[in-house]
Amino acid sequence: MAALFLGSFLSIYHVVSLNAVLPGFISIFHTDLQTAQWLMTGFTLATGMAAPLCAYLEERFGARRLFLLCTVMLTLCSIICSFAWNIGSLIVFRTLQGVFCGIMQPLTLSIIYGTLPKEQHSSALGWWTMSTILGPALAPTVSGWLLQSDWRLLFWVTVPLGLLVWWMGYTYLPHQAVRGAVKRPDIPSLCYVIGGTLSLLLVFSNLNRWGIASPALQALGISSVCLITLFIRRSLRIERPLLQLHLFANRTFTASLSASLILITGLYSGIYFIPLFLQQVQGMTPMHVGLLLLPPALTMTLATTVASKLYARLGARKLLIAGTLLLLLATWQFSRLNEHSSHGFVMLWMAVRYMGIGLSMTPAMNAGMSAVEPRLSSHASALINWIRQAGGALAIGVFTAYFYARTNAYGGDPGHYAADAHAYIRGLSDVFVLALVLTSFGLPLSLLLRRRRRAVSSGSNAAAQEAGDAAPFVSRSLD
Repeated sequence: MAALFLGSFLSIYHVVSLNAVLPGFISIFHTDLQTAQWLMTGFTLATGMAAPLCAYLEERFGARRLFLLCTVMLTLCSIICSFAWNIGSLIVFRTLQGVFCGIMQPLTLSIIYGTLPKEQHSSALGWWTMSTILGPALAPTVSGWLLQSDWRLLFWVTVPLGLLVWWMGYTYLPHQAVRGAVKRPDIPSLCYVIGGTLSLLLVFSNLNRWGIASPALQALGISSVCLITLFIRRSLRIERPLLQLHLFANRTFTASLSASLILITGLYSGIYFIPLFLQQVQGMTPMHVGLLLLPPALTMTLATTVASKLYARLGARKLLIAGTLLLLLATWQFSRLNEHSSHGFVMLWMAVRYMGIGLSMTPAMNAGMSAVEPRLSSHASALINWIRQAGGALAIGVFTAYFYARTNAYGGDPGHYAADAHAYIRGLSDVFVLALVLTSFGLPLSLLLRRRRRAVSSGSNAAAQEAGDAAPFVSRSLD
């Protein structure tokens, strides 16, 4: 579990390590914001395209070998990033690193459900979720501090951790027989899913920059719909698909995945726009923003622990409803932000938001993964992370475009708070109102996670009860 926790932390840390210090690379490499943003855009595209491949790679090479390979490549990419000679080379190295981050996240989740006993799934998922929280919590503070000394340290700081993770994985992860007999992936499906995912992520990454009326944006949107449709049709017809889309016939899995997507959408509105408010409106440095948001982020760790303990007694539905209500309350409070809002106000309601995410995210994911047969856990985790990557890109793209549109409608400049402070604040408020509406859809979805009581032995996990209410699972055998 420690190896999986640190491996997941290592990958998620790289996802957010440059977000808060991106302006620093503009001056370091004497470039512009549009070019520097590809440090994040290229990384996001790579993680989104790699996630659907995880199930095939795990079945082809085995979870342990794939975990060790990803750890080596993540560490090696960090080293070569530190030797980048210009912004173009750094973008290329970061994009390569994104490929292995996109594999590591679903892989660690799959190993949990493929190796640990069922009664340990809830607590193990709580630890896994904590690792995905600590990365975004610590990265802004650490990166802001290291950038003041030498930008190369931003990449070298994870090298010792990578070596430790590799040793722990090599020493403690169990050897497992390779589960699949497929020697190569289905090439048409691979082309469809990579092309469709790339087009979709490019659409939402450039939604604000190009505008919805842009011919390029519309062409990419049509391409993504066509390619993903072809991928779905082929996956439902062939014997050994790249991803088992028949998992969506399971009502519990589909409801939990949908609820997780809603939570991710609500979470990204705070992760992206609250630091923007603190830096542009209140003039805080990236490091100070990281320090301010660190205590609220740690409250998510506490809430996740509580959710893991209460899951067996309360089930996913009650915890998901409670977490969603807290998230809705905090989002409504942020819709009332103004230039005079105190740091204590921001810390309090960010803590409430994180508590809501912590209470609801782990039960939602556990309910879905527990409803899936163990042999399909790699496909389920790949689907979850693929949808989450696309959902995160969608959330940032839609929220950013909406913020620019609303601020412009009020007569302000979204890029400069000083140009019209009133319009800027109103634009931010409207973003949180939109997030409030989207997050509210999590409540009816939680009602689909009903719990059917049945006789179980004293040592059984209540998570098994959660899966019992699933609709009949239509599956085409892998055997």
